[in-house]
Parts: sequence; structure tokens; C-alpha cells
Amino acid sequence: MQKKEEIYVGYSKLNYIDYLSKEDYWKEQGVELPKWASEIYEKGGKPICAIDFYDDIFGEDLEEQRLPEDYRSGEYGGIAVELIPHGAKKQGKRVTVTKGNMELYDLIDRSENFCMMSPISYAGKNRSNENARYLYALTLEIDNIQPKSGIKELFYSWNRNVFPLPKPTYIVCSGNGLHLYFVFERPIPLFRNIFEQLSEVKKHFTPLFWNKYVTTTHEKNQIQWESLNQPFRCVGTRGKRKCYAMAFRTGEKVTMEYLNRFLPEELKMNAVYKSNLSLEQARELYPEWYQKRIVEKQKEKGHWNRHQPIYYNWIEKIKSGAVVGKRYNCLENLCSLAVQCQIEPKQVEKDCREIAVIFEEMTEDEDNHFTEYDVLCALRTYHIPTEKAYRRRIEYISQKTGIELKENKRNGRKQGLHLKLARANRDILCEERGKTDWREGNGRKSKMEIVEDWRKAHPNGKKADCIKDTGLSKPTVYKWWNDASRKKIKEEIVCEDWKEREKQEELSEVRKDMDGELDIEALEKALRKMRVEENEKFKELLKSIEEGKR
Repeated sequence: MQKKEEIYVGYSKLNYIDYLSKEDYWKEQGVELPKWASEIYEKGGKPICAIDFYDDIFGEDLEEQRLPEDYRSGEYGGIAVELIPHGAKKQGKRVTVTKGNMELYDLIDRSENFCMMSPISYAGKNRSNENARYLYALTLEIDNIQPKSGIKELFYSWNRNVFPLPKPTYIVCSGNGLHLYFVFERPIPLFRNIFEQLSEVKKHFTPLFWNKYVTTTHEKNQIQWESLNQPFRCVGTRGKRKCYAMAFRTGEKVTMEYLNRFLPEELKMNAVYKSNLSLEQARELYPEWYQKRIVEKQKEKGHWNRHQPIYYNWIEKIKSGAVVGKRYNCLENLCSLAVQCQIEPKQVEKDCREIAVIFEEMTEDEDNHFTEYDVLCALRTYHIPTEKAYRRRIEYISQKTGIELKENKRNGRKQGLHLKLARANRDILCEERGKTDWREGNGRKSKMEIVEDWRKAHPNGKKADCIKDTGLSKPTVYKWWNDASRKKIKEEIVCEDWKEREKQEELSEVRKDMDGELDIEALEKALRKMRVEENEKFKELLKSIEEGKR
């Protein structure tokens, strides 16, 4: 009789073929095949053991070792969890996985408990969203497979010609269900915005695979909606029955460019990491992007800058005025304002989730809950600048959110009239003090003002003469030579003509705020676009620009 040690291989080395070759032995050990393993094999799935499976996913990326003091270092490890019986409950024990995955394989070989792991590396002790660093595979779970045709239809879903689905790299038979692993050629860094975008991608693909041809539980309320960092039963470990999870290779590793082919335009991800695509490849995959950015050389538009009280004022408005059917638009506009008001990401997410609780309490129809998915979609506006997302007019916001908004007024007056009155009052007070210029006597002159005054006194003067007369250094004079003209232009921009709403969009590209740098070329372009030859004030500004160029 053959000795046990001669026939035995660890669970980490066990695959479907090895099991069949020593089936009697494994049955004696209480090991059973997981459901659907034979069907997956018959459809062409290549049996893979746990060692080959996890080596392929993590490669050599994980850190060499991890000591307690390394948990917050720049090195990243995987985290497996073993659920150990503890009375009537189960207690989770963390196992940190480092380069080579030996900790994981030891766990697989020795444990008879439920063990799980997500294909993600972490920077800390906990599997929190904040600690997540790299995603190695996008994983979907499917349960309650159709008994007669489910596996056949699943394989057909990525082989059909009409509306195919992406082909998974691996399928893991977990016991009763299946885990689909889409392993990335390069792991994706899980920055906050990337994490949220990928969460949306996963939510998009999940119901497509949970269809009526594949699973008996395909209704919306029956689908298992899982987070991006959801852990899954480790290959080679025991499930609820005596069967052990087995892996099968079904396809190649994937790229985000590949997954984009199966995503709607609004969910496509083009910036998860610096692309290695050539411009020719990019032109084929992303023709719209190529036309705008490469051919037409269009730049991404900026956004208006606003005071933070506007953001918090909107929170109060939507808490008291939001209605069912407009809730998402209210929250999405909050994320737009958060960018304009420079609100920190953590604060935005905190506010959104607090508001989401209030919005959910407003739900009357069971088919119209305000969900986590709604929150993630709204936060996408904060992290991904879409066309005009941060440059909205009051009329548009009112229409989309159902909350009435009015033009901001000063003492009941429009901004233009308010500014005229303010300047008139300023000039009267200035005259009362015996001054001809309200700036007179306001402290020591800046170097820009010295250059400006010299140029006023010497209209045809040269920079060399300015250096000699003022005693300023050459770099200083050169720096402020054109800025003296820019100051005049900035003062003119403050006038009411520039505050008219129809001109805001053009001017927002010119400068971020009145104290910021002024893009003269952009201003000139904006002026000409607005047909300034019909306005004497604008013609003067163009003249100032020409002077500044000299």
C-alpha cells in the first residue's frame, strides 16, 4: 500500500487534474470537487493550482518582508483573512502576504477554515479603502448557476458576435458559485478617484453577467452587489461543504483599454496610469480624444473659483428643498461646487454620505432607493472633470435640481450698479481727502508701480533707460515691464462690463481670480471673439495689450 506522504500533495498544489488522478485518496481526506468544475473543464478551462494562480496575479510586486514597524511604509503587501470558530461566532485572523506568497500558501495547506483574500495590495494592517494601493484583478461573483445551460451561456457571453462581454482570465469554482477574475497586465493604482471609477465599472459589469441565461437569481434585488475590495474564498481552501475552491485559466490578462471596449462612453477610464500606447494606437482606440487633444490641440477647460460659504449654503438648500426625482442632481451639483470652492476630498465624501442618509429617508417607492451607487456616481464629478461640469449657469442648476436660484444682488441691486455706486463713493471720499488718486499714499510703492510710473513718464522709453533711472535690476525691470500694462487691464476687467453673465465663460479661461496671473494672449483672443470693435472700452483694452507686448 502506498504511503500517504508519497501520494499527498498540499492543497496549494492541488488542481482539477491532480484530483482526478488521485480521486480515491482525496475522497478519503474528505475533499470533494466544487460544483461546476467538470463543466468548466469541459468548456476548455485549464486547471490551475493555487500557487500558479496567485503567483500569476501578484508576480514579484509585493514587499520582501513585513515587520510591525513596516505597516505604514511605502511597501505594500496582500492581506488574507482566516475565519476561526470562536464559540457561536467566527473570529477573523489577518495573515499578511509578502513577496513569494509563502504566508498564503502555508495558510492554504494547513487551514480547514474559511479563508478569503482580495486581489489588492495594502499599505496598512486593515483592508480599508484608504489603505488600498494596487488592484491586481477585477473580480465578480456569480451564484445560483442555471443547472442545465448556465456554464454554456457564460462561455458564450464572451464568444458571441453581438454585444459580447469581456473574457475573464480565470474562473474559480468556489463551492456552489463562480468567481470571475479579470487580471490586469499592470496593477492599477487605487487613488481615491480611480477607486470610485472602478467601483462604477464593477457595478456596470455585475448585472450583465448575472443574467437570466446564466443564473436563476437574476432579478435586480437578487444580485449580489459587492464592493471593489470584496475578499473572495482563497483557491485551495475549504468552502461551506467539504469541497475546495479550484481555479481554471480561461483567457489572457486584460488592460483597461480592453475593458473600455465593453463600457459606455461615460464610464470609460483613460487615465488609470500613464499609457504605453503609441499615438497611432490611441487614435484607433480613442478617436474623439485624439481629435480634440492632438489634432485640434484643445486644452481642458478650467473652472470658476468661489467662496466656501457657497458650498455649505447649497448643502442647506438641498437638505430643505430637494425632492424625489431630483436628489441625484442636487448631490452631483454639490460635488461640482466642491471643486469650485476648494473643498477637501474627505470632507466632500463625508458630506455626500450624510446627505445620502437624508435622501434615502425621502424614498417612497421601493424601486427608487437612494443608494451607494448614486453617491459614487455623484463623487465622479468631483474627481473627473467633464465638459462644463464646473462652469454652470444658475438657470441650468435650477432646472436640473428643482431648487429656485436667483441672481446674486448687493443691497437689492445688481452687481454692475453696485460696483458703480461703490466706485463713485470711493472717488468722493478720495476728493474729500484732497487726493487725486485713491491709491496715493497707500504705503511704499511696489517695484511694479515704480516701473509703471516710469513708463507713464516716458511713453517711448526703453528698458535700459528704466534700469538706469530707477536703479532697479535688469531682471526686475524685465519682469514688470509688461505687467505694468497688465495691471491696468486687470483694473478694467473689474468693471461691470466684465461681470455680465454672458461673458463669464470667456473670461474664466483668462484668469482664475482677480489676484491671479493674467493670460494676455487668452484675453486678447477672448476680446476678439466677443467682437470688441463694437465697444470703445474694449478697444482701449486691446490697445493696452498691444502696448504691453512691446
